Amino acid sequence: MLLKIAWRNVWRSPGRTITIILAITVGVASLSFLTGFINGFIISFVDNGINSDYSHIQLHHPEYKKDKEVKYFIENGLGLSESINESSDVKAVSPRTIIGGMISSAKAANGITIYGISEQKEALTTHLDSALIEGTYFKTIKRNPVLISSKIAEKLKLKLKSKLVLTFQNTEGEIVAGAFRVDGIFDTKSVRINNSVVYVRSEDLSRLLGGETKIHEIAILLNDLNQVPVVYDSLTKAQPSLLVESWGELAPELELMQSQIWINMIFVLVIIMGALCFGIVNTMLMAVLERIKELGMLMAVGMKKTRVFSMIVMETLLMAAVGSPVGLIIGWLINHYFITNGLDLTAYSAGLKEYGYDAILYPEVSAIHYTIIAFGVALTAIIASVYPARKATKLKPVEALHTI
Repeated sequence: MLLKIAWRNVWRSPGRTITIILAITVGVASLSFLTGFINGFIISFVDNGINSDYSHIQLHHPEYKKDKEVKYFIENGLGLSESINESSDVKAVSPRTIIGGMISSAKAANGITIYGISEQKEALTTHLDSALIEGTYFKTIKRNPVLISSKIAEKLKLKLKSKLVLTFQNTEGEIVAGAFRVDGIFDTKSVRINNSVVYVRSEDLSRLLGGETKIHEIAILLNDLNQVPVVYDSLTKAQPSLLVESWGELAPELELMQSQIWINMIFVLVIIMGALCFGIVNTMLMAVLERIKELGMLMAVGMKKTRVFSMIVMETLLMAAVGSPVGLIIGWLINHYFITNGLDLTAYSAGLKEYGYDAILYPEVSAIHYTIIAFGVALTAIIASVYPARKATKLKPVEALHTI
């Protein structure tokens, strides 16, 4: 009976009710889209870091990360990488020879990190071959080909087939220099790689080092991000003499960004629902003040204050119950469109690439996000109705009945 009265009261002032319902609808739809937009940015940043640079797990000699000297290599690194690749949880494995050195052209020189890689394995792990914007992936230049980023090419005034010299120390501590030619120019989604990494074939680098291939890093890409803890524990137990690190340990900024998903959602939820709360309070307070005489009469004939309070709360919840589902549906439709087609931010692509983001953004919203939004709207409606409802219960029937 009380619910029926509350529903009728809601529509006694259609204009005001529709305004609040529209405000709730727009607020919920906006929140749904903003949640997907922010999540899309964060997930894009994390995925780019994992897929283009760090992978899910890396193995090193325990001393290598401290000094990054050539002598700190993984014993039987190639064999170990093949063994790891046999796991059903593993998607791809890339063994790398990594050396710090100098890159020199006829115009300039710069410090650089040299990655000696297996072309096919690196392509499967980081999709380096698909990051090329010019040239070929170790196909055109037959002797000592090198892949460089567009940024390095610009700094050193290099182009395809340009000659450059890589200088570094070999395993004996002697300075070694090798002449290479640019076979391809890439532009990855990793800021670190674009700024400071060049790729050569593992066998070419090993020849200059003066011995068999020395593996300093094994990068492991898994089928699923959720498999990281299990594989990490397994490798830690199986390889106690090696340093095993997950992507979160390798790049704390990526883990921090991922942890911000829920914090950002709650932050946006509080802002939008807070603004909505003030609108609901104002509207419901007006509704109470317009019905002072009516509410006084209800209390005079025996309606308890708790029932009056409940009636006002129900009126607010009924408006939220109409606006919230419509807002969720609109928000879902907007997100679905951009999930399918992508949100084109190419006008800002130069700035986005500087920070490791994609120019085409795909929102990410799960069922739990929509559930939290719906719960947030209901909670906001309840909180917003408390003050008007308390105002109604404070009325004195005798005074209220004499109100004009």
